[in-house]
Amino acid sequence: MNAYTNFMLQKLFISAFLVSAGFLLPARAQDAAEAPATISQKKVSLGKASPFTDSLQAKVSGIAIVNAVWDTSRIGFLQTGLFNNKAEAIPDKEMGQYLQEYVNNTFGGVFTPGKPRLIWVVEDLRIGERTQMMGEKAYVRVKATAYVQTGEDTYKLLKVMDIVHLNNGFDVTHQHRNNISNAFKEFYTAGIDTIDAVLADTQPGLSYAGITDVYAKKRELPALKAPVMNDGVYLSFASFLENKPDILQFETKGKAGKVKVYAIPGDGQKTIIPALWGVVKNGAVFKYTNKSLIGLSRSGHGYVITSYLSAYERRQTAIIGGALIGGVAGGLLGSTTALQHTDAFPELKLPAEATAIDMETGALIF
Repeated sequence: MNAYTNFMLQKLFISAFLVSAGFLLPARAQDAAEAPATISQKKVSLGKASPFTDSLQAKVSGIAIVNAVWDTSRIGFLQTGLFNNKAEAIPDKEMGQYLQEYVNNTFGGVFTPGKPRLIWVVEDLRIGERTQMMGEKAYVRVKATAYVQTGEDTYKLLKVMDIVHLNNGFDVTHQHRNNISNAFKEFYTAGIDTIDAVLADTQPGLSYAGITDVYAKKRELPALKAPVMNDGVYLSFASFLENKPDILQFETKGKAGKVKVYAIPGDGQKTIIPALWGVVKNGAVFKYTNKSLIGLSRSGHGYVITSYLSAYERRQTAIIGGALIGGVAGGLLGSTTALQHTDAFPELKLPAEATAIDMETGALIF
């Protein structure tokens, strides 16, 4: 019996014992009985990531980080302890410093004086976990854009990448550092592979201020600036970003997982809305997916599934249990706190637990 199998059997045995002894209620039974609690935090350090040592890739003098990460509070959610308690994954220092120190420590050994400098704009750094009966999964996302210096204050676009990986492993919580580092090394190598062609190109460049302005404008959205979102039905994510509902009079019918949304025109004759992105009721935001209304809350420069900010603060999730999360996410008829899975990354063979939305597409991300 290998170490991983032994580890999982121990978890299953102890869980079963505690349930039978009455120390641990099944997940659905816990929902009604558990008192509110503050979610724990787990710091994720990149301080001991292995250095990048490929001398053939020594084509830059340094990398400057522009921190454009949308979630200003965390880099995802983890499962900790025997019963997979939910914990916020947070960097062990301010995000800009976190990324810059990592880059200096990891790639500094191949930086070469006299070579051009890079700017890395990091828009998302996200990790997640999923525990199944016979395995653990770790997820990582690095969404970044690289620019290469071609003049004193001129930079050309070098590489745009949205890296998403699923990794299997034993006790995956302790593997996130390497998973994050491997994704950034992949990004570095992909940029270096094209650097000579980009430097030879005559395309115009941007100043440093011009680059940062591009990403600052992404945050100047009504959906991120308005004190309260306007009530109504949003047929598209574009409408939501502009805080301009397409239908003002509506109602929902059904129960969680079987919701229908109806428009109510001036004549009072209800008509079903066949496709929509979401609704806002009394200022509360809901994404419509799989015939369900999922509560969302603004967090940082984006939106997180409300149950991760409330229900996951009030209860623990055992590794053996139901898929429903306790708590009410907003009070709209048919809204649900059921666990959701990502739909933003079709390349993943096993979707991750969804915790937020992608502010480019409106799809669910981990």
